[in-house]
Amino acid sequence: MEQLRTQVDDDQYRTAFGTIRAAKNWFWWLILACLVIQFAGFVLVRFWGVIDKAPAVVAVAADEDAATRADTWYRALGWFLPATKFTGMVSGMLLALTLLLAVKIALLGRAGGVAGFIGAFFWSLLLLVFLIPWQQVTRTTFASGALHNLDYLIEQTRSVTWNAKDVSWFDQVMYYARFVAYPLFVVLLQLVVQVKFARGHRRMSLSVAEAAVAEPPENAKM
Repeated sequence: MEQLRTQVDDDQYRTAFGTIRAAKNWFWWLILACLVIQFAGFVLVRFWGVIDKAPAVVAVAADEDAATRADTWYRALGWFLPATKFTGMVSGMLLALTLLLAVKIALLGRAGGVAGFIGAFFWSLLLLVFLIPWQQVTRTTFASGALHNLDYLIEQTRSVTWNAKDVSWFDQVMYYARFVAYPLFVVLLQLVVQVKFARGHRRMSLSVAEAAVAEPPENAKM
């Protein structure tokens, strides 16, 4: 316990982990917000048909007012979906780096909680894998991530629902897996990261508190 005191001052240690915890929470909530916006975009396109009559989607629009509204939605989603895709992916990277920093400080301080921080870090790496838009990286129709652009959403929705004939059950399953199951799985991974980090942080806080109690007063040392 005294060795911990000589390496890392308790106040500085708590301050450092307070900063790490705040950063982790910011990145965590950014990822969740991006996933919610992306899923809302999917619902608006697939079930509400907000861009069905947009000039960029159909060649001829019979109703000019409907086409104008659809074009407004098209432009809005065309901006929000790429923006949230980029923000979510960058936040995933920064979340993993933040947790790696927590692991390093926990190892340096030798105050406990390392197992929880390491677990949170490795689960964050898996989370990052599912955030990467593999459909753009690999240029294949099979590999995909939880984040996407509007063009990809339109392409997949058109092939499965819009004027599509003889669509196989496998295509239907993969379609909903890309836009529903993958985001939900990422949220589940986020919850695992939170639980692992909370366990590590709680163990670290108890260890630092025990060290403070166990250290003899200055007068006793003399």
